[in-house]
Amino acid sequence: MRRALGSLFWAILLMALLVYPASRFGVFQWPREYDPFAAPDMRAKPNFLTQWKMKLMDAEPKRCAAAFTIVGSPITLKPTQGAGSSCEVSGAITLSKLSTARLDPEDTRCAIAARLYMWEHHLLQPAAQRILGEPIAEIMHFGSFSCRTMRQRSSMSEHATANAFDISGFRTASGKIITVKNDWRKATKEGKFLHVARDGLCDWFNLTLSPDYNADHADHFHVDMGWWRSCR
Repeated sequence: MRRALGSLFWAILLMALLVYPASRFGVFQWPREYDPFAAPDMRAKPNFLTQWKMKLMDAEPKRCAAAFTIVGSPITLKPTQGAGSSCEVSGAITLSKLSTARLDPEDTRCAIAARLYMWEHHLLQPAAQRILGEPIAEIMHFGSFSCRTMRQRSSMSEHATANAFDISGFRTASGKIITVKNDWRKATKEGKFLHVARDGLCDWFNLTLSPDYNADHADHFHVDMGWWRSCR
């Protein structure tokens, strides 16, 4: 049985190695969701290749722009700003809308915008319907780019390269305001929703900080794609 399974594995691998290149030359259409090098449809249910594709978009802004075009939200990549400085921003876009929720327009890296889109579409909106009984119409924020060091440290913040985003709250479709500052520690459905939203951010970003981390984050969720990995 072991030998038979081994033979089957190698047969499948050989078939994939032969068939996939043929699809790249247009012989037939390989399913996008299972093509490791195709820009993802961010509306599709995440699978085992999703995080790999997100990393490719982190490294190549044009892949990220292609993903927004696929979901019907074409964006324009901005020229690199501050080239060669500690506050160089490359692959940035102006973000004003995710799959459903709107935001005050903010320049951020396309890779950050894509991860926010995935979080909002696959986690935030379903959680809002389940817990609050209505969708989120607006995500309130404190911005992305700020040419500065981390608080009380000499090293540069991820905000200095627009590789971070600070979320302060939400407005529902009926107009109800939910904020991290006012609702995080309340034993209410709004408080529960905020905790679910924070936990969901941890699935898409390397670093997620909330009021549970320290007083500096008492009024917002900080997310970034820096080297440090933590969910607090």
